[in-house]
Amino acid sequence: MKKNNMILWWSFWLVFLELVYKVFIIKNFFTWTTFSVILFTIPWIIILTIVTSIFNEKINKIINILLTSFLIILTLAQIVYYNFYSSMFSFFSLTGGGTGQVFQFYTMIIEVILRIWYIFAIVLIPLIVVFVFKNKIKYGRINYKGLITYFIIFIFSIVGIFIELNVDKSLYSTKRLINDTYSSMLTINKTGLLTMEILDLYRYFFGFSENIVIEEKYDVYKYDEKYNMLNINFEKLINSEKDVDIKKMHKYFSTIEPSNKNQYTGIFKGKNIILINAESFDITAIDKNITPTLYKMVNNGFVFNNYYQPLYPISTFDGEYMNLTSLIPKEGVWSLRVSSDKVMPFVYGNVFKKIGYNTHAYHNHVYNFYEREQTHPKMGFDYMACGNGLEKVMNCNNWPNSDYEMIKSTVDFYTNNNNPFAVYYMTVSGHLNYNFKENAMSIKNKESVSSLNYSNKMKSYIAANKELDLAMEYLINYLDNKKLLDDTLIVISPDHYPYGLTCDELNEISDNDRCNKFELYHTSLIMYNPDIKKTEVNKVVSGIDILPTIFNLFGIEYDSRLLMGVDALSDKEGIAILSDRSWISDYGTYDSISNKFSSKKRVNDDYVDRINNIVSEKVSVSSAILEKNYYKKLGY
Repeated sequence: MKKNNMILWWSFWLVFLELVYKVFIIKNFFTWTTFSVILFTIPWIIILTIVTSIFNEKINKIINILLTSFLIILTLAQIVYYNFYSSMFSFFSLTGGGTGQVFQFYTMIIEVILRIWYIFAIVLIPLIVVFVFKNKIKYGRINYKGLITYFIIFIFSIVGIFIELNVDKSLYSTKRLINDTYSSMLTINKTGLLTMEILDLYRYFFGFSENIVIEEKYDVYKYDEKYNMLNINFEKLINSEKDVDIKKMHKYFSTIEPSNKNQYTGIFKGKNIILINAESFDITAIDKNITPTLYKMVNNGFVFNNYYQPLYPISTFDGEYMNLTSLIPKEGVWSLRVSSDKVMPFVYGNVFKKIGYNTHAYHNHVYNFYEREQTHPKMGFDYMACGNGLEKVMNCNNWPNSDYEMIKSTVDFYTNNNNPFAVYYMTVSGHLNYNFKENAMSIKNKESVSSLNYSNKMKSYIAANKELDLAMEYLINYLDNKKLLDDTLIVISPDHYPYGLTCDELNEISDNDRCNKFELYHTSLIMYNPDIKKTEVNKVVSGIDILPTIFNLFGIEYDSRLLMGVDALSDKEGIAILSDRSWISDYGTYDSISNKFSSKKRVNDDYVDRINNIVSEKVSVSSAILEKNYYKKLGY
């Protein structure tokens, strides 16, 4: 029998790859979670050792090379993906085409690889060393004694994992992350990337419903006209419901404190609204001289000084989902696409359509990208984009296409009648890549940024957003000439921060340190109308707060308990929830990976636990609203 040392091979490579991911992506190495990751890696070491040791030498060698190559490529691919979306790609994204959006921008991928070349070098150098000493590697078939030894090690590792699962009793314990909660980065932090990959694969094929963990509350809010709430008889719903999860949700919503109506309630009642989800829009794109219209809009009307737009794994599509539904995206799926098969009465388009508004949605990119041709009509919009009509009225052959042309070519469609309008634009001019060779909008507006003393990428980014500024200039002048401007609220929100720029590049302009995990998402929300007296809002606000704020401003009857966001102009505390369940509040920031709270103000001893519970509830309930088609259960 020939010798076999695959146990050494896999012990090195699996632990090595996990530690690389832990150090450079999770950035939480010197904690007990590193030992936990190694513990969870041991069973995979044994399994792969056996798989590459039970055949003859030639077959073992082939299997070993294929598996090793696959795991190295997978780890490096996840590292690159994280540098785009601050998360891992799921198997659903691979099969659903979500990852394809990254590979469309291969030059950006190359740029990211060049930026993090040292990680590739760290991974590849040991591979080169192994290749040099390839004759030392033994691929012989192991005997029964060896199999029994590996089996014993496997059993002991499983016992160790079982103990670890039952020792940790925290909100995001390892046991809860595996059984009840979908949070890829928190799971990787405690179990490792490979375990999360296997878990994700299992959930894809067999399904996964996040367990609804809700803190027991006893204060039930009865209908009161001073609140933004509907007269829902939750007591009757609870008593008649047999589904345990739906019953939990009824109890949860009945005990959520609704937001008060306030001095801003109904100030735009019956008036028009244009909501613009601006691609990669960021405060750094606003310049008094280069983008003067955006500068005017962001510094007048409602001025949000602490607005955050977290990035979720499906980037733009999840950004749209948060802004249009006031729900938190469910990880591992395309939430907006899933919602198209559900009853969604409280989304932007459906709400305004119900009260007699003309509702239109426009996008100056391919009409069926992310399957928007299905999602947007289900949200109550007459939807037009490049490929289903918009190409007839504007040039759709650039990359990216022009926001200015989109606004100019569509504004007549909804203003030439007597009905109020609720319009939604998803722009694209601000999209990466940021350079003066491939980006049509950057090239078009290059002269406007020629005097700036910034890097070419930063200048290209501002030049691309000049197109959005031109669009807003045209829109405001058009509405003013039509005598509609005073009766129209214009809302501009980002879909996500410009991940085509590094934090150092953003810091060329930013007043905040954008290399900080939380400040990376600190940007601007515009709510502009010339009649609004400048009003500064200092509370923390995020994308899920846009919809309830709009509803309150327009005096729409809605139930604030059923949305995950809060009216930004109410007295309710603001919370911005990141994709890994870290959060930003008016009192500080909490990093879920390191379990550290950085306080801005003095808080009670139970404050962090209380907000963590609120965040956990909002995430799990948002997920359940999709899975259970919950709004239909309310009779809508």
